[in-house]
Amino acid sequence: MLTLAQKQHGFSLVELLIGVVIIGILLSVGLPAFSLWVENTKTRTASETILNGLQLARTEAVRRNANVRFSLTGTAATGAVTWSVGCVTVVGDMNFDGEDDCPAIIQSRSDNEGTNSARAGISTATPMPAFTTVLTSGTDMPAGVTFSGLGRVASAAGVDISRIDITNVDATNNIRPNTRRMVITVGSGGTIRMCDPGVPLATSPQGCA
Repeated sequence: MLTLAQKQHGFSLVELLIGVVIIGILLSVGLPAFSLWVENTKTRTASETILNGLQLARTEAVRRNANVRFSLTGTAATGAVTWSVGCVTVVGDMNFDGEDDCPAIIQSRSDNEGTNSARAGISTATPMPAFTTVLTSGTDMPAGVTFSGLGRVASAAGVDISRIDITNVDATNNIRPNTRRMVITVGSGGTIRMCDPGVPLATSPQGCA
């Protein structure tokens, strides 16, 4: 039969200290990787919102048979991922349904939607810079691209956005080490594509050329 002393068994001080040390080591190894994953997720999310905005502008242009513009409205100083989609020529409520037939703002996005460390930089050059060249935060912003009723880019080459780089920056607006960069390209025919310049296109369809 077990005595009271035999039943009462816990951890010794040495065992507790060893456990604390092990937990500390695991946290020191895991936290940086987790933080990097969080920031890369923010970059990916911001990239997808821009992609969705561009696709919306093109879809609305075709649906309304009108020029619709996607505008990155962040400033050169911040490069914030803010955008709006709206008709170039506003058409009022001709159908008397209470809404403009082609409004100035169809949809917009602010920079306080969980991706505040993601930043954009753009290029209007044709041909665009090599994918190894990073378009830093705020480059050539604000700017936009207009789609016609045929779904093509309405403006002349070299005027509208041809490429957007999305990076992740720290408090001093410098790109965080080892974070992911995403690239979105807009072709003159209206094709919109998002790719990862860190992945070769030869090995993955998600890569850039």
